[in-house]
Amino acid sequence: MIPRKVTANLFALARAWAGKGLPTYGRRAVRLMTVLLALTVTGAAWAAGEPVAEVSLAIGVSRLIGADGHAIAIVRGMSVHVGERVETEQGGHVHLRFVDGAFVSVRPGSRLAIETYRYDAARPQDSAIRFTLEQGVARAISGKGAEAARDQFRLNTPIAAIGVRGTDFVVAAGPERVLVAINSGTIVLTPLGEGCLAVTLGPCTSAGTSTLSADMGKVVLDFQRQLGAPRLVPINGTLAPDRLNPPVPEEPRSAVRSNKFANETNIDVLAVQAVAAAQGQALAQQAADVPPAVVPPSLPPAVVPPSLPPATMVWGRWTAPLPADSLSASYTDASAGRKVTAGNEYFALFRPEPPLPVLVSNLGRVDFTLRDAQVWLLRGGLADLGRVDNAWLAVDFRARQFSTRVDMSHPVAAASLQLGGAIRDDGVFAVRTADGRVVAGALTVEGKEAGYFFEQPVTGGKFMGITLWGR
Repeated sequence: MIPRKVTANLFALARAWAGKGLPTYGRRAVRLMTVLLALTVTGAAWAAGEPVAEVSLAIGVSRLIGADGHAIAIVRGMSVHVGERVETEQGGHVHLRFVDGAFVSVRPGSRLAIETYRYDAARPQDSAIRFTLEQGVARAISGKGAEAARDQFRLNTPIAAIGVRGTDFVVAAGPERVLVAINSGTIVLTPLGEGCLAVTLGPCTSAGTSTLSADMGKVVLDFQRQLGAPRLVPINGTLAPDRLNPPVPEEPRSAVRSNKFANETNIDVLAVQAVAAAQGQALAQQAADVPPAVVPPSLPPAVVPPSLPPATMVWGRWTAPLPADSLSASYTDASAGRKVTAGNEYFALFRPEPPLPVLVSNLGRVDFTLRDAQVWLLRGGLADLGRVDNAWLAVDFRARQFSTRVDMSHPVAAASLQLGGAIRDDGVFAVRTADGRVVAGALTVEGKEAGYFFEQPVTGGKFMGITLWGR
């Protein structure tokens, strides 16, 4: 039996010689040697059985760890077996093409273990596949095995299990948080624990199971251990796994998510609406399964400047409130009699649904008065309450344009944000710059109220806040 380290070095040497400008007979000899080496390695059946995948791309520093703990450098063309683990350093990319046509990309700073991979072309319905993404980011595109035996595919992370229904998805995994984005198909994510064990196959259906489909639009499934249950949130800046750990150009291009979203110009707004719809369905199911206990009290009236009428727009939050949050309501309260307009991973702005959802155009330029605002400094997963020091909003209803400014501060940081842009006919607007500044929100169609969330990057984090305006 030839040691794996020796064959890997011989493969690399053969490829190096092949590119040295050898005479024709020399190149033929090298090719013959490479074929003989491949046959020898296959016949030796190193590791647990036949190879299940081949390395189709290797960039930067990466290692293949055998079942015995022995590590070798990964090179293109290398065979991969069950029981082995792919590890990449920063800057390292490894692409694997499996025997059933499946594709897996292991992005930089990641560890992926191949625990089970059984595939028989004659009986693909008997396939069984299980990976564990111990850390980092990986993309998986289903092959014939997962497509024929969806109940036998599993990708585990340190805190959650992922099953598929024929799909192309990207996962960012860590000890406390898992993010999943999807390009096509559907995935099912369930927190590991009683009722969902890492040693089993297929999707789990225990408490906390959540589904993510490409038809939901530009959203991500976010599971944080401290929150206890997965949640759908709009993809926003660094939330997307592809933003956290981008692919190389050699990765296959993603399929169009859905015809429903392919031609939309403001997909961020659609994502918030998709999240709200999923949230509403989950609450409706909870209400059907569990008898209501205590009816939550109605929201107290907001304190507004004496010259302004009571507000009808409300900020709702997807999960627990941020520290010292006194402006947002729960999703249930905010959505009562209202429709979602715009939002981010923390908040969504709800307004009454008008009979004719078209913004007035006969008001000209209007300066709005700030009703209320809150801002937080987000750093390292923590949120600290900051202060809005100055803010203004001007809207030109005829030109369908807005401009605004917000000054914000915190004991360790201060910043000013000034942006402007177009307003859609339904009163919704969203502006996002390449350096991470964001303003997105909506007006009521009669032009009396407005609200938006904003984001402003600073060193080590960003400011994020919400506002309500009136006239």
